Parts: sequence; structure tokens; C-alpha cells
Amino acid sequence: WQDIIPWLDQRGRSIQVMQSNNSFSVGGSLSVNCHGWQFDRPPIASTVESFRLMLADGSVVRCSRHENAELFSLALGGYGMFGIILDADLRVVPNKRYRLEQHVVPVEDALLTFDSKVQERRNVEMVYARMDISPDNFLNEVIINAFFHDPKGEIPVLVDSGLNKLKRIVFRGSADSDYGKELRWKAEAKLQPLVAGTVFSRNQLLNEGVEVLQNRSADTTDILHEYFVPREELAGFVNALREIIPRHNADLLNITIRAVNEDNDTFLRYADQPMMAFVMLFVQERTDDGESRMKAVTRELIDAALRHKGRYYLPYRLHASQEQFNRAYPQATAFFDRKRHFDPAELFQNGFYLMYGTSSHSEE
Repeated sequence: WQDIIPWLDQRGRSIQVMQSNNSFSVGGSLSVNCHGWQFDRPPIASTVESFRLMLADGSVVRCSRHENAELFSLALGGYGMFGIILDADLRVVPNKRYRLEQHVVPVEDALLTFDSKVQERRNVEMVYARMDISPDNFLNEVIINAFFHDPKGEIPVLVDSGLNKLKRIVFRGSADSDYGKELRWKAEAKLQPLVAGTVFSRNQLLNEGVEVLQNRSADTTDILHEYFVPREELAGFVNALREIIPRHNADLLNITIRAVNEDNDTFLRYADQPMMAFVMLFVQERTDDGESRMKAVTRELIDAALRHKGRYYLPYRLHASQEQFNRAYPQATAFFDRKRHFDPAELFQNGFYLMYGTSSHSEE
């Protein structure tokens, strides 16, 4: 994406759906069927017109909603199980000038605020919310960041904001530090719009690399989690997070919330209805004990999502049990059957397939 965004920017265009950072490959994004913080949008598969796929026998086929439609739905969000995506035709949108509006509210008022201040208004283009993770106010407040199309003025030039070093210091300072977490919340809730401004281009918002946040320690590593729950289950799921995360003494760095529309394109879909996505970032020690503790908290969080009619996202650590995976993705048996139909020699494999897709996986 970091190559494509500047190219599109010169032509007045922008990506329709992608992650919040530009460091990922396009093929990888399609293979995990990523979603972003683009308002009122399904995952990225909805933006794909077609792609070319190299199959296990070396042949190349074009896949679209009308040509090799089954492979289209299987390979998008298919984690490389069906072939190699060689290239893709994606729908793009105009690059526009946006203006940021922020609302810092108690979490119990978040949905009402979202409805009245964001969803029911015109010209909203991108939205995400961030929860307060400081221990003294854990998950009690939320910042709703909404970007509205602002046609009155020039579209900002695609340049580095110059704030990456400061962003990194504030973000990494929140690891293993209650004070750092409180400081970061205050900075995001009160100082960020004053320092960074409130006017951006769409491409500026998308064109930030993960190195701004990246953990460079040899002793710890950052672990992403992601859970999807229907809107009516939000309160119950947040209550579960309040209980589970502190009990495990997990070092939580971030919770971002995004809305994801129903996915009507992929087979192994996580958004079988409109969902609210909770993107969480934890830091853990690079030790067997750190790994064991992360696995334990992950399984409890997955159970919480399942209790609240939700699912967990598949690209991350293989900590879910086989039973949890099957409950979250009941279509998985058929998915893996089709994988072996198109790839009978099982040429395309990865840890995900070996863990959940074969009869020889080891349950821990």
C-alpha cells in the first residue's frame, strides 16, 4: 500500500477499503480479507473487481463474481490455501479533504453519540473509536474520531506530518506503565487535535506505516487480537473485557473500535452481519511463561466473543482451540474440503491450515 497510495494520490484517487497502516502487501490484505475504518463499508473483498490466481497445478485463472466465482469467494479471506494471487483489480475512490470531529464520552453514551453525531449526519467518510485503557478508568470512556468530507478548501498535500517521533514516544511509553497509559489518553483526548490539526486528505490518513508503533525490544513483542460482535452485544462484551484482562494482568496497549458492514463476498467470512470490531494490542514477554499467559487470556476473550454472538479474527496467533475455531467458523469444514478439491496434493500450506484444517493437528 505504501507504493500504491502515493501513485493514486498523484491522480486524485484513493483506496476504498484497507487497514489503518500502509505497511501491508495488497495480496496479503486480500488473503485475510482485511477491513478498515472507512465508514459504512464491508471488508476489502467488496472492493475487488477481479484477480488472477495461480493454482496448485501452475495454471492461472481469472476470478470475479461472474468468472470462477467459487474460487473468488474462497481465495479472498482464504489465507493462501487456494493459490497465489498474482494481481487484482480494485475499485478506488476520489481523494478528498476531510475534517476531524472528536467526541470524548462515557462508554455507556458511546452508541447514542455515534448515532446522533456521526451516523445520522451527511458526508461522514471515516470513523474509529478508542477506549481509555488506563487502570483507574479502565474502559469507562471512549474517543469517537469522525472524519467528514470538507469541500471548502484545498486538499492537503501528501507529506509526512512530522509527528511520527512524538507519536512513537507517547505510544511506546504506555507499555508496562500505568502513568504512560494515563498520559497517552490525555494526549489523545485533549492535545492531539491541537498538535496534529483537524484537516487531512484521505490519503494522508491511510499513509502511515506500522513503524510508528512498532515494538523494537528484544525482550517483548506486541500481539494483536481482534474480535467482532453485533452492536446489541457491545455492552456485555465490554463488561467481559473489564473482568478478563485485569484478572490476567495482561499489558494492554490499545483498543480501537470500528464498524464493519456485512460481507457478502467471501466464504470464510467473519462479518456475517454488521459487526463492531475490537482491535486490541497487547505486549508480552518473549518467554514460555509469557506465551502461556497470552494463550490463556486469548482463549477467555474468544469465549467471551462467542457468548456474545461474535467471532475472532484469524490472522493472528494460533491460540484458539479447535473447538473454539469450529464454533466461530462453522463453515470451516466445507472450506477445507474445497481447499483439498482445488489442491488435492495440499501444496499450499501454512500454520493455520496445519492447526485447524487437517486431521493430524495437535490439540493443546
